[in-house]
Amino acid sequence: MEAVAGGQSLARILAAIEGFFVTYGEWPSIVRLTPGYIAHLQSNVLSPSELSKLKDKITLVPDVLSTVIAENQNGLQYNYGTSGFPKSKPPIRARDWLWQPLTHQSSGTG
Repeated sequence: MEAVAGGQSLARILAAIEGFFVTYGEWPSIVRLTPGYIAHLQSNVLSPSELSKLKDKITLVPDVLSTVIAENQNGLQYNYGTSGFPKSKPPIRARDWLWQPLTHQSSGTG
């Protein structure tokens, strides 16, 4: 994963995912982003392997009005644009949940 230039955009996505978990006790299944944000992730931030693993757990939904919103199929949402970084951290960080092998996941199924 790109550590510098794309780090800000990836940090916001991870913050939205973690904010959703901290708020609702489960991982989101969808992240709404602007189409340009998604293109930036695909072109400049994540490797094809990392993007594939992310898409195994999260559906990236293009939304021109979105400011990085994590949600689930029931409509629960965590809006990074209005809430920012969550005030606490989940027991498993979003980065680990998304990209570590399943054997490392002890809680927060999804």
